[in-house]
Amino acid sequence: MKRRSAAPSRPRPLLRRRFDTALQPADVRTRLETLACAGTVLPTLFVLPSVGESVRLSGPELHGEIHVRLAGCQAALAAFTGSPNEVTIDFRAADKAVVQALVAGLGPELRETKVRRPKQEIQGHLVPGHQPNVGHFLAWAARMPSMEDHVILESAVDAGFACEFDCFDHIHAAMRALDFMRMVRMEGGIGSACDGDEIPPHLRHPTRQGLTGKAAMLVAHAGHKVSLNATIDSKPNPAGARLRIHYGWSSQLQRYLVGWVSDLAPKAQ
Repeated sequence: MKRRSAAPSRPRPLLRRRFDTALQPADVRTRLETLACAGTVLPTLFVLPSVGESVRLSGPELHGEIHVRLAGCQAALAAFTGSPNEVTIDFRAADKAVVQALVAGLGPELRETKVRRPKQEIQGHLVPGHQPNVGHFLAWAARMPSMEDHVILESAVDAGFACEFDCFDHIHAAMRALDFMRMVRMEGGIGSACDGDEIPPHLRHPTRQGLTGKAAMLVAHAGHKVSLNATIDSKPNPAGARLRIHYGWSSQLQRYLVGWVSDLAPKAQ
């Protein structure tokens, strides 16, 4: 009887908190930078280059970026309408405690308001070369020109945070195999069987194609459900464990969509 693999771990979602405040964006930015550099209550944090009125915080102990957006009203308009400035914080659920410490450090001038959960965005670690787990690696890889032949979805990044696989070179090799499969497909071949003789030996990986039913995972992308009806397994790490990459083909983008990853235990001898 074929052994069933364990269900993938629950992803760590992106959360959002929003606050009204009489503080000006420059004041909030200064307080955030002071808190990040203090190194007392909070873990090690890096203030990353940001565009516009926002502050991005990252660090080796975080599970993704903490993105703080600052929206200020013009002084004359605020005095006339009574509208406060807004502070919006996007973060991973696993970093709740760090965000709560940041909010406490910003002071009582912040008044929290209700907000819906944000749309998913890639919010991985942006420090080059710092990839402590699969989730951070995929978030980093999604921005690399070498990965432009396929699309790494937010759901894959979330799932990667719960994976223990640690051979990132093997993940990259599996992605290169997907690149080759896309090239074959675009040139009129089937681009599906990655164990065939037409595949270079260094790009051969175990795959499953044409999955249906429960075997084909469903994820959301751009407001539509995407069927991940194929998988490709990485080469094993020294302990024999592999990473399974779940993907599907997008006719619109002409790309493979990588939508989920999961750990595979070593094969029984």
